[in-house]
Amino acid sequence: MATILHVENDDATALVFSAAIDEAKLHATVYRVSSGEEALAYLRGEGRYAGRTWPDIVFLDLNMPKVDGWQVLSDMRADIDLRSIPVVILTTSSLRADKDRAHSLGARHFLTKPAAFGALVAAVEATYRSLVAGT
Repeated sequence: MATILHVENDDATALVFSAAIDEAKLHATVYRVSSGEEALAYLRGEGRYAGRTWPDIVFLDLNMPKVDGWQVLSDMRADIDLRSIPVVILTTSSLRADKDRAHSLGARHFLTKPAAFGALVAAVEATYRSLVAGT
């Protein structure tokens, strides 16, 4: 079973993401953190995350207060222990500049959060399978 780290500060969005994982019947355990600070602590195994499960993939929101997704992605790619974890940006932005920046910083995929639940399920499933399941 794969492990997903979901970095999302909005509770409702996090619930919808978990429902999409369930709907897609992905064999994954989702751990959610609600800030960039928590994401970096989780990834580094700091504090209460000392015994954390290593993530196979990170779904990362960009728009968070204090430490945003850009900083998390930059810090991950600068850390030799974290740089190999695939990162998928999952955000409301559809700007080409954001997509280009995300890819230049090492994100594997850039998904704009779709309005329709079915579209979210399909996007998350396809991305997960391409990065984790290798299909």
